[in-house]
Amino acid sequence: MNTETNQDEVVGENNEGEGTKEVVTLSKEEYGKLNETIGSLKRDLKDLKKAKEETPEKTEPDNKLLERLDKMALQVAGITEVDEVELFNKWKKETGREADDIVGNSIFKKELEDLKIAKANQKATSEIQGGRGESGAKSTPEFWIAKATKGADGKLTFPEETPKELFPQIVAELGKNEPGASSGKLSFHDQ
Repeated sequence: MNTETNQDEVVGENNEGEGTKEVVTLSKEEYGKLNETIGSLKRDLKDLKKAKEETPEKTEPDNKLLERLDKMALQVAGITEVDEVELFNKWKKETGREADDIVGNSIFKKELEDLKIAKANQKATSEIQGGRGESGAKSTPEFWIAKATKGADGKLTFPEETPKELFPQIVAELGKNEPGASSGKLSFHDQ
């Protein structure tokens, strides 16, 4: 672009395309603004190129390297189970610490130990075979008669958990030992 400067205006030739010439007339003020804009754009372009050169695209390999370091730290610490790794990841997320700092932390070690103990206890108790531990004694009238207490009026009082379906059998059992019971049966009305 050829430019000539006068006191009041700047004249330039625009040679776009073949055989076409366009003359553009700008005031000094417009020319100055245009130069400033062009200079600013050149600086921005230079800064962008420089920033791109300074920040190489290593974020993905860095993440892979960090993952490998975490796995190594977990192996060294003996953390292999899924729930143990979840505890580690929770700590890493909440604290933002590095793997070796977390694995060496006394509070983390205590939580990990508690988790392992709870798992061992769960495993040990889940392998125990057997029923509910009832011998069937609670389903006999003799058991509930033995549990009964005498009230102030001298009558037997049974615990609230006494099964209602056993009442007829309990009454029959009590009636066997009652003096004056001819048939050996006692009904609910007799008491």
